[in-house]
Amino acid sequence: MNSEELIITKDLIKRKCFLKKEFKKIIWRSVFQNFDVNKIIRIEMLKKLIFLKRKAGISRQNNVCILTGRIGGVFKNYNLSRHSIKRMAKFTLLTNTKINSW
Repeated sequence: MNSEELIITKDLIKRKCFLKKEFKKIIWRSVFQNFDVNKIIRIEMLKKLIFLKRKAGISRQNNVCILTGRIGGVFKNYNLSRHSIKRMAKFTLLTNTKINSW
């Protein structure tokens, strides 16, 4: 497995972990905000929310190019790096995309 594939698989694992944590966070927050639930359970949910790991935040996620594995210069719309977009647009593989060359 080369480095590009390794970076891409690591990113996929991080994103799956993030989705699991985000789902749990939503459930814990809803239980904590429900006043019909017992106080002890609400306190436990608050404790879980407070001690949630930092990697669970969306700001910790990096965009990674799905072709090259490049971390920097990745566009949200395509999930491709600027180099990949330029290469694909040159050969008209991307529809409705123009290259501004000067």
